[in-house]
Amino acid sequence: MRLSTKLLITAAAFMAGGAGIYGFAYYLFPPPTARDRQVAAPVPPGPSVDELYDECVRGAWPTVKDADRRAAACSKALQTRQLKPDQIALARLTRGIARTALGDRVLAAEDYSEALKHYDGAIDPRNPDSLNLYRRATSLHAMGETDRALSDYSDAIRVDPGNSLAFLGRGVLLATRKRSYNRAVEDFDKVLALQPENVDALIARGNAYSQLGDNGRALADLDRAVQLAPDNAQAYVIRGLANNRRGQKQLAMQDYQTALKYAPRYPQALANRAALLSQEGKYDQAIADLDESIKADADNPVAYYNRGYAYFAKHQYDKALADYDAAIKLEPGMGLAYNNRCLIRAITGKDLAAGVRDCDTAQKLMPLNIDVRITRGFIYLKLDDPRLAMKEYNDALDVDPNRPLALYGRGIARIMVGETREGEGDKAAALTLDPEVADQFEIYGLK
Repeated sequence: MRLSTKLLITAAAFMAGGAGIYGFAYYLFPPPTARDRQVAAPVPPGPSVDELYDECVRGAWPTVKDADRRAAACSKALQTRQLKPDQIALARLTRGIARTALGDRVLAAEDYSEALKHYDGAIDPRNPDSLNLYRRATSLHAMGETDRALSDYSDAIRVDPGNSLAFLGRGVLLATRKRSYNRAVEDFDKVLALQPENVDALIARGNAYSQLGDNGRALADLDRAVQLAPDNAQAYVIRGLANNRRGQKQLAMQDYQTALKYAPRYPQALANRAALLSQEGKYDQAIADLDESIKADADNPVAYYNRGYAYFAKHQYDKALADYDAAIKLEPGMGLAYNNRCLIRAITGKDLAAGVRDCDTAQKLMPLNIDVRITRGFIYLKLDDPRLAMKEYNDALDVDPNRPLALYGRGIARIMVGETREGEGDKAAALTLDPEVADQFEIYGLK
């Protein structure tokens, strides 16, 4: 186990997943007024249409904590067929966000699409309403139509410069889809100037500061969010990520544990706790967490990647390969998954040509990553092509001359082409840096 794990860790690190900011923005919807109500046919005993609609839409957008309840309320309200068109649109948008939080992306997409149709028809281009622009932007944002969503958020702000919802939504989009953290912080600042205790804005700004490496400001925001909303699971997940980024893994674990206390099925909390468990060598526990995370959200590529990593460490290569396949299908640009899939094929000796293609793709996606060079060198050794292997190891060592795997691999390649003295020198240097490096090659038939 130790051998393959070391190769894998050299090839690609375990990944911490994002926090899944489903909220986009916080908005208290007003209670229905008499004008909003319709004269309707009698309804069965139980909550009235108004009560169901109110439970569906009132308050913040749904989160993992209340997504089940909110989705059910929205469905019941919609099933009465007594809602007006604008109510139907808002109920479907709200249910879409709830379903996204529950990991049901297919049904959520249907809701977003129907909500979008309404807002497309409801917005008058000559005199647009800021709130409807914001709601359409939220639908577009959730559907991945980033540029259109960004335009609508900006238009909503132009129409109403006090629309804190649009500032928050645009900031979240800039941070999560554009990686424009400084611009996102500016939007979150606007929200907090209007609403100093807006927990969602504090969480989002704390995350942006953490991404920028500004740990002091990040933790100040996230601690404040926890103080204001001590049962907000997302606040703990984001603070856990911030602590993990600054190397405080014990504090990160505490945050993930607390998040799961309040939201036991929170997929990102499970996936991130699994990352720490795997780093501690607790692979079975990590896999158990990732199984639950994937049940709750089957569309998270990081969860599959991390489970593949754990299976690899347990020498369960077929399961690892299946998980890397799933991660790549969901996120075709995940270079680390291609690299690790290449490594599995090199180790098992199955479909080495496909392994080379995986390594080629990984290099295109991550041209500066030394570990990809080391993996490419390894697969060329398995293909009995020492000169190509030597080139890859040389390229890696030009960047970092103290990589034991690259030194030892180059030593093997040099001996294979007859440069015995130089090869033995490389191997000796590698063994000085890592006395176990020879074992990592020998177990796969290379000495």
